[in-house]
Parts: sequence; C-alpha cells; structure tokens
Amino acid sequence: MFNPDIQYRCTIIRGKAQKELDNLLPAYATIVAEICPCTKDIFEQEFNDKLSQIIYNDSFENLGENNQKTIRNHITEVAGKLFGLYYFDEHYVYESPSNEKLLNDNDQPAFFKNLCLNFQFPNGTQKIKTIEERINDGIKFKPFHFVLALLSLAQNNAIILNKDEIGYYVLNAKQVLQGNISVEEVLGVILKDRADNTSKKLEIGSFHTQHIREQLNLLALANLIIIDGNNLITNKAEQKIIDVFISELAKPLQFDIFKYDLNTDDEKKQMYSDWSAYFGKIAVQNPEILSTSIEALQREEVESPKVPQKGTDQTILGDEGEDFVFDLEKKRVNATHPRLVNKVLLLGKQRGLGYDISSVEADENREEPEFARFVEVKSTKRITEPDLDDNSWTDTINITRKEWIAAKQYRSAYNIYRVYFTPNATIVRKINDPFGKNDNGIITVLPTLYRMDFGSESIDKQY
Repeated sequence: MFNPDIQYRCTIIRGKAQKELDNLLPAYATIVAEICPCTKDIFEQEFNDKLSQIIYNDSFENLGENNQKTIRNHITEVAGKLFGLYYFDEHYVYESPSNEKLLNDNDQPAFFKNLCLNFQFPNGTQKIKTIEERINDGIKFKPFHFVLALLSLAQNNAIILNKDEIGYYVLNAKQVLQGNISVEEVLGVILKDRADNTSKKLEIGSFHTQHIREQLNLLALANLIIIDGNNLITNKAEQKIIDVFISELAKPLQFDIFKYDLNTDDEKKQMYSDWSAYFGKIAVQNPEILSTSIEALQREEVESPKVPQKGTDQTILGDEGEDFVFDLEKKRVNATHPRLVNKVLLLGKQRGLGYDISSVEADENREEPEFARFVEVKSTKRITEPDLDDNSWTDTINITRKEWIAAKQYRSAYNIYRVYFTPNATIVRKINDPFGKNDNGIITVLPTLYRMDFGSESIDKQY
C-alpha cells in the first residue's frame, strides 16, 4: 500500500535559475564544439578562459577565488553533469551528440526533452557515496516519465495537480522513487487526501524544495509542462513526445548503474565515463520527434492536425523565422512609407546572396528612406524571453562565408535579425553592420569550418 508519508530527499545537480539556464546553454554549447575533442587539460584551460570572458569579461587567471569557483561550477556541474554537453574517457573530452544537435537545429526545448528522456535515479552525476546510498535504498526511478504520466492521467480525468502534490507524493516519496508504485495509485491517494481535506506538502525552505523546483524547471524548459502559479499542466501540443515518455516508463532504466563494482577505483572511473557518454546521447531513434513546433512552443491547440512541413528541423525553423521577419519588415515599412512596401522581398530560397530579405530603411533613415537594407535571419526557440539587462544573457549564431562576404560588402546596410520564438512572445533583435562590430571588438567572429582543396600532387599514397 502506498504511504506518501515515507519521505526521501532525492536531489539532483543544482542548476541555475530557469532563465539563466536558457541564457547560458548556447554559450556552453558553442565553447564545447569549438574546443572538443581535446585532452582534459586543454579542455579545462580553454573552457575556463572562454566562459570567464563571457560572464566576467576577463581571463580566468585574473578572477578572484570565488569567481573562479563559479566558473568551475558552470563547467563541471551545469554544462557537464546537468546538461551532458560533453563526455570523456581516461584522456580526452568529446562533444556529445546532444550538443551537436542543439547547435545544428537551435531548438533549446528539444535539447531539454532529450535530457529529460535520458535522466534517471540513480545516475552518474553525483558522488560515489550518494550513488551507493541510492542503490542501497532501492531507488530506481525515471522522474520525468512518471510526472508526465501522472499529470496526463489526471488531466484526462479533468483533474489538475499542483507543485506541492508532485513534490510530496512523487518526487520526495520513497516508495515511488523505488519504482514500486503506479501513477494510478498515486493519483488515488492524492484524491483521497483531497476528499478528506488533508493537505500535505514539503517543509518550507530551499533544502526541502529546491530539488523539486529544479526538476519541474527542466520539464518546463523542455516545453512539456506549463507552470501556472502552483498548478502543473501538460502541454497538449507536445502530446506526441509526452506519449513517448509514458510508453518508456515501465521499461528498465536505460543506464545499468547496478553492474559496476563501485568499491574499485577502475570501476568507478568506468561508470562515470560510461554515464557521461550515455547522458549526452540522442535518446530516440528518430530525433525529429523531439522537435518543437512554433505552435507547440506558443501553446496553440489546433482543432485539425496541420500538414507537417517538409525538410530538416533547421530549414523549417529558418523558413518560419524568415516568414516572420518578412511580415515584420512589410509592416514596419508600410507604417510610414506604404509606397515602398513592394521593395520588401523574401529571397531566402535564392542561394548565394548572403541575406534572406531585401528591404528599405524607411523611417529608420528619414533623410534617405529608400536606402537598401539587407537582412539575414537567424532563428532559435527557447522557453524564457531573453532580457538585454540580464548579464547572464549571451548568444551565438553560425554564419556562412557568403553571409560574411555580404556583411563586409554592404556594411551599414547589412543586418542580422536574431529571432527568438518563445511561448509568450516572438522577439526580434537587430545587429547592424556585424562586420564593423567585429572590427571594433563589440562582437567576436571566429572561423570554425575550413574547406580544403587539393589535387593529385598532394597525394602521398593510394591504398
């Protein structure tokens, strides 16, 4: 019989605030891709310096002791253990597949969906003593799978559960964490306690509630739940991937942590290495099911199913961003110079131009409103809205050689529009003359892809 009063504090790696996690994820991912694969010493040194420049605008060695500890926490605890952006063996550090996917599709909720699918208790993110305690206490649990299954069951019966109930009856309930209790049993006890006017929740204070809040934040960053005050609601527009979580709930833990002899140093090292490789892998055979549509992100429930867009996640997101900016530019120009609206052209399908939209300055250059404006659109999806006043906000994009040549050629007429699709708003930020800003040290542009041309005279041997 399920007794939720048998409580058990099962913590996860302490992250950052929800918006800070969303803000720093692209920066972490870019650094990892830039320096990996490499030795552990080089990884530590370069990640230290690059992240120090982003967060503190200074080199790692110039930071005080507390700030150095903060940087190390970002790298080992958040980017590594919590996010799984890199994995390692005895000598080298490598970029994880989930990191590579994120930089390719710019879909941050999809990254968090993958993270939630791979997560389990016990896991290889904590100290050996904690892992051994979890194993000895019989903990064997997929927290995100269970929460989504329970919320779905409740909502199908017109019941809305809240954070206090999920915290007390699920994420801090020992029998549930041991994998011995079904979602039906949990819901039944919650409803019985409600009927008896019995209110149960965790004690107040971060020690008791932080691990609950952080797990729910990860589900929210994955766009799988909506936190409405104290209530928790599944995002019905993400039902297809939620069904994957539910179908995987009854299956054994994906990572068999129980096979390692944690009393030996070699087995400990092997377990940590194997976990790092497992946690950063793509959790599903078809990665497209992780994709976040704009409708799902902005919680638009459509009566009839939409015809799926064809193409890769990257091209679909690019098309959506271009369409949004095209409409934005037409409205901007039409507001003050309607006769110039026909100058706004969507050219994203024409290869080799180095920009997606040709427009005009209109009201942003009152002396010469017909001056040309060339717009390259770069889009991404995230849950929180980026705040220009937030020091943790940073971003990165990839640009092609043709785009950089266009930026150099058109200078003040060239603009990058960064589009952020979020649940509550679509935000567009303009970067004018990126070539000039790079020359002036305002932004940083680094070559990350090289083309090698060679002929017969370069060949040393044919096998």
